Amino acid sequence: MSQIIQKYLKKRAILSPWKFTSTLKSSRYKYIFVIPAYAELEELPQTIQSIEQQNQKLLEETLTVIVVNNGKGSPRDDVCNNQETLKWLSHFNTSLEIAIVDASSTGMEIPKKHVGVGIARKIGMDFALQFAVADSLFCCTDADTILESNYLEDVTLFQKKHNAKAMVVGFSHQKSENENTNFAIKEYETFLFETASKIMKTGSPYGYVSLGSAIVCTAETYASVGGMPKRKATEDFYFLQECAKFCGVHSMDKKLVHPSSRISDRVYLGTGFRMQQVSSGLSISELYYSDEAFILLQKWLIIGLNGYKQKLDELLLITKQVSPKLTQFILRENIEDIWDGIQTSSPSIHHFYQQFHRWFDGLKTIRLLKHFSKFRN
Repeated sequence: MSQIIQKYLKKRAILSPWKFTSTLKSSRYKYIFVIPAYAELEELPQTIQSIEQQNQKLLEETLTVIVVNNGKGSPRDDVCNNQETLKWLSHFNTSLEIAIVDASSTGMEIPKKHVGVGIARKIGMDFALQFAVADSLFCCTDADTILESNYLEDVTLFQKKHNAKAMVVGFSHQKSENENTNFAIKEYETFLFETASKIMKTGSPYGYVSLGSAIVCTAETYASVGGMPKRKATEDFYFLQECAKFCGVHSMDKKLVHPSSRISDRVYLGTGFRMQQVSSGLSISELYYSDEAFILLQKWLIIGLNGYKQKLDELLLITKQVSPKLTQFILRENIEDIWDGIQTSSPSIHHFYQQFHRWFDGLKTIRLLKHFSKFRN
């Protein structure tokens, strides 16, 4: 086990009060699926079945961690569903090596202030880290998601070819019985992929789609970036942002992951949440950022990355020539507080590029795009 993983387990991992309810055959695994399950008794069997259909040789090196979770005070029906899920998991027959984490039963519930998919993923990944080596692959997915049967093979090939320490696997949502929902989901997927592509073309390292059920990273990367955030939602966005700062995030075009298409308000800004908004009248076209916003983002990145030896007032003079509104935006992002620091702490232009992108990160990128999409023609 690497020192980075050991240090994380000692100082940052959440290893209690939860524990595995099963005995594992091995002490180390090459592949580890981590699945948070919240009231997913009907959907989870399909997810497990799709893992069972993976390459059998690779499955011999695979651990599947299922975190059945709810918070104190969660709806009674959801808690009952989780308890039935735990019973089913304890009796069903499978060739998979499965570790079950009970974060649902009395005394094991997740504290109310943290309850959500972020903490559930973190619990599973932190526990799994004890059975990983540096290059073990953590494969995040969800309990209502189906994987292509060649998922492990294709992820392995892609990871080796690109030496990818973190990546997002290609995805397409499962078909719904409702044709209007199917149409809306395809529109939403197009928005996600086009937005990621446009961000990437500006020169930003944050041009990828943030989707929790499509994340793959090495165990050492997971530990190096501080683990999964304990957020109720958007944990995937913030986790991948840290991965982008640390090692970059690769995007795999091949669609190997198929999330659920159901309408839900469970996860804020998730696909189910967006589909609920659509059912209430939202048009996906309203989500798109303006062409002007992407142009200004690209111009700003060029100006900023060329500012290694430039004084701030000189830099702001250039941004003002491009657009006074761009200068106002950059000042609101507190560039005055950090500019001298990222210059003096960068011994080379390469280090400066890294420092710049750590400051002007994925969140600031989205804020810029939103801000300048207000000024559409």
